[in-house]
Amino acid sequence: MELGEIFKAVQKAIIDIPLLLVGSGNSVSVGLPGMEELGKHLIDSLHEKYKSDAEWGKFYANINNGQDLETALSKISLPLCILDEIKNETWKLISKKDIELFEKIISCGCTISLSKLIRKLNQTHPQCLNIITSNYDRVIEYACDSINLYANTGFYGNYIKRYRGEFPKANTVNLIKIHGSLDLFEDSTGVSLSIPMQHEIPGNLIPVIITPGSSKYRAVLKGTSRQLLNESDSAINKAASYLCIGYGFNDEQIQENIVAGIRSGKPIVVITKKLSKHAADLLSGNSQYYISIECGEDRDTTKFCMNRTEETVEGTYWTVDGFMEVID
Repeated sequence: MELGEIFKAVQKAIIDIPLLLVGSGNSVSVGLPGMEELGKHLIDSLHEKYKSDAEWGKFYANINNGQDLETALSKISLPLCILDEIKNETWKLISKKDIELFEKIISCGCTISLSKLIRKLNQTHPQCLNIITSNYDRVIEYACDSINLYANTGFYGNYIKRYRGEFPKANTVNLIKIHGSLDLFEDSTGVSLSIPMQHEIPGNLIPVIITPGSSKYRAVLKGTSRQLLNESDSAINKAASYLCIGYGFNDEQIQENIVAGIRSGKPIVVITKKLSKHAADLLSGNSQYYISIECGEDRDTTKFCMNRTEETVEGTYWTVDGFMEVID
């Protein structure tokens, strides 16, 4: 297939405003820690304290045996006190790197590639782009700020924000953070508060970040997280197509509706450095119209897979910057 034909197929797939799904692969690309680094940090910071706990011992063994963090935390039941400390340590690691990125943006004027894609997708009437992310960081918010677009997360206020659950249908970027945020904390009564840009966890509050593993299936069904999950379901159901950036398809809570959408014929385009076997099987087994774009065997090549037909070409179209060449 000619490169021009490939580009046209991609453009056709997202000709209507797609729902944008952003995963951890996008954050890693701008220097934030991935799951492997987070797993190592949790072991380094908590093992001495909890090494006598049997369930922690299983987690420790899983990580040492090379399992990814999601798998290592599955099928084990850590005590609530350990889960809270995992939240705190996760927040500390990612927040530190996130603040460093923010300071680099402010002092050096560095740009986030995702901003170009958001601006492009938001230009079409009614200028409303819905984004769902499983990331806790503020990379998407920084990307929107750099192009003078407001990222609406459903929380309203000035410095202490509360969830109002309003996601406009025009002139906005609606950002639904289904696994929580660095800005989001819970008080002793279970009320969620969004307190932006903290360098330390404030007071006796607990970060509202839903960590990988079996506990996330319970956590996402409580309080504000459940409301955000409902909003994500609505956005998925209403979308004409899906565009996924660095998204690994490891979230069963939202995956069910995505699968239902692509089974009904909605196009899906997936951009990632390396497509997992799980994601590849999900696409090929359910979608009538899918395109995956990933790094080829050489870093300077791209492998396109369109409805099970593969083509490798020169160029880094699997990056956000490269993808912009495909759709411009």
